[in-house]
Amino acid sequence: MKRLLLILPLVMLAGCAVNLSDRIESNYDYVKLNDKPEQSLEYRVYLPPQYERETAREFPLLVYFHGGGGSHRTWGQKGGLGERLIPKMEDGEFGPFVVLAPSVGRFDVIAGESERVLFDEVIPDVRKQYRVNDTTVGFGHSMGGLSVMMLSLRHPDVFSAVAAASPFAYDVSPFEPTEQIEAFEKKYGDSFYLGRWQSGVAGKFGSELEFDAYSPFEQIRRLQSPLPFNLFITTGTEDYMGLYPQNRLLHEELERKGVPHEFLVQKGVAHSTIGEPRLYRWINNQAGGS
Repeated sequence: MKRLLLILPLVMLAGCAVNLSDRIESNYDYVKLNDKPEQSLEYRVYLPPQYERETAREFPLLVYFHGGGGSHRTWGQKGGLGERLIPKMEDGEFGPFVVLAPSVGRFDVIAGESERVLFDEVIPDVRKQYRVNDTTVGFGHSMGGLSVMMLSLRHPDVFSAVAAASPFAYDVSPFEPTEQIEAFEKKYGDSFYLGRWQSGVAGKFGSELEFDAYSPFEQIRRLQSPLPFNLFITTGTEDYMGLYPQNRLLHEELERKGVPHEFLVQKGVAHSTIGEPRLYRWINNQAGGS
């Protein structure tokens, strides 16, 4: 078996739009949201290098959820993940995949109406318009790792496999009593990123009931049946966002529920867990790769 080598630095995205790679063919579209007419679910479909020349071939679908500060353009930006994986797709070391990259905002998770649009309209339309097979892999890093965990648990029958790298999820909500929030902060540390979680992510849900319906921790606790997809979570012990203990808690909740999954701890690694080759080998194996 070939060894997949992939070295990716952590890229901090600027506020401006990233330049798309001219090495990847992609198509853009959007759907207006009924509850927020000024907002859309935007998405790009990125095609593998074999797509046009192997016209009888069907490809697995990879749904890629971007991290905070990213967009539907992140996968295909110049020097980005998609461009770096092209040689691996060309020689069959990775995929190849048709990649769907949805976005509802640089720091917004897909939930509510945008969630309905993604699962009821966009994914079915992509399946009709492009040559994809029955394999659908969800993949995300950081905020994208949170998105793929939340949405796969809410729509388990859509995915064949799910990979979450450093999912941005804390086991606390802004709706809990003040003393519980203070106890959490005392145990895990009161950081900028925890504040970002409380206000920028968890705080966007209107009630504790709504938050619990999306929280990966609460969804796992409420599982009544086995997950129908394979699951892979990876985390770094030196994550500056304080995510290592939270990601380990996710792992422990899954173990308590008897949910089979792989949990890869990257010792000495900070938030850049997306650079680990074993992550891509696992994704590739889920799509039937060698």
